[in-house]
Amino acid sequence: PNSMKMKRTADRADHVEKGDDSSTGGTPPNKKRQIKNRESSSSSSSDDQPCAVLHLNVGGDLTAVLRRTLTSIEDSMLASRFSGRWDDSLEKDRDGNFFIDQPLELFQPMINYLRAKSCETSLAPSVTSPEFESEIKNRDFIRMVEYFGMTPGIYPVVMEMCRGELDMAQISGHPNLDVVSNTWSTFTLERRGHNRPITSFSVILGKVEEFQIGWVRTGHFVKKLRPGHHKGVGEEKFSYGLDCCRGGLLYEGSFTKLDGMGPTHIKEGTVICCENKGERWLVNGKLVASSIALVETFQLPPDLQQYSLVPAFSGKGDWKVCEVELDHETSNQKTTISHARL
Repeated sequence: PNSMKMKRTADRADHVEKGDDSSTGGTPPNKKRQIKNRESSSSSSSDDQPCAVLHLNVGGDLTAVLRRTLTSIEDSMLASRFSGRWDDSLEKDRDGNFFIDQPLELFQPMINYLRAKSCETSLAPSVTSPEFESEIKNRDFIRMVEYFGMTPGIYPVVMEMCRGELDMAQISGHPNLDVVSNTWSTFTLERRGHNRPITSFSVILGKVEEFQIGWVRTGHFVKKLRPGHHKGVGEEKFSYGLDCCRGGLLYEGSFTKLDGMGPTHIKEGTVICCENKGERWLVNGKLVASSIALVETFQLPPDLQQYSLVPAFSGKGDWKVCEVELDHETSNQKTTISHARL
């Protein structure tokens, strides 16, 4: 009997050493470690996921918004700040709500606009940008939107074909305003859901042919989406622009040659910047035309002093529009355009 008892004790010890404690009715130690590791991993994975709902204290008023709504505008300050990576370092109130030092009466309309855009469909009226009866509030709202880098989302612009065949071109929307056109066509850069006029923009050229860039008068440049030859920007009535091929300025067909400007200066990768509705033109950072410098030989068209122009582009090939700037006033607010410095 003693020898049998010693054998059972030895067998039990052998099982315990191997991590199998089934002989005692308990869970084996290695099994316990596996369960604990899985629970720890699951808890850690849950903790690493940022909360989908953000509780905000906006200027002393509490509100809540989905994280994906607040971060829906790519490359904006809000998209970066509330991405989830910086939650521990962001300012919070004593109850743990994220603090935003803006008045709710300005911040809430921006959130409501983003909410409306998230459920926008072609069957419902288009979403319009927030507007206020008070001119001061309008300016404060625009200032806040600019500060948070939300302008491209709150005041969007889109590229549209105005002359040519739709199936011969590809147009990209926000955040990339790219055009690839297999035939010589004309496009305009249009506002969507707001009245802030476009004042400046830049174009990065790809491989282009006979490229013309400038401005056309809104409401007078009727769309003609059909095959066949058509005049370009600066050649058509109610249009003005830069003829990159001939190296000069065009206004309704009238041409003014620019010194040091020609086909050899325009190649793939060239950046053309138009400031203040055509008052200044720069190619790769070099000033090539100015309404002040050309005052004796070229006068800005009278229409440029009005809020009735949109950017336009004629050409074949590919290009990208970027650095679009909007006026800080809406088109129904009277503003004088001042000449930029040389």
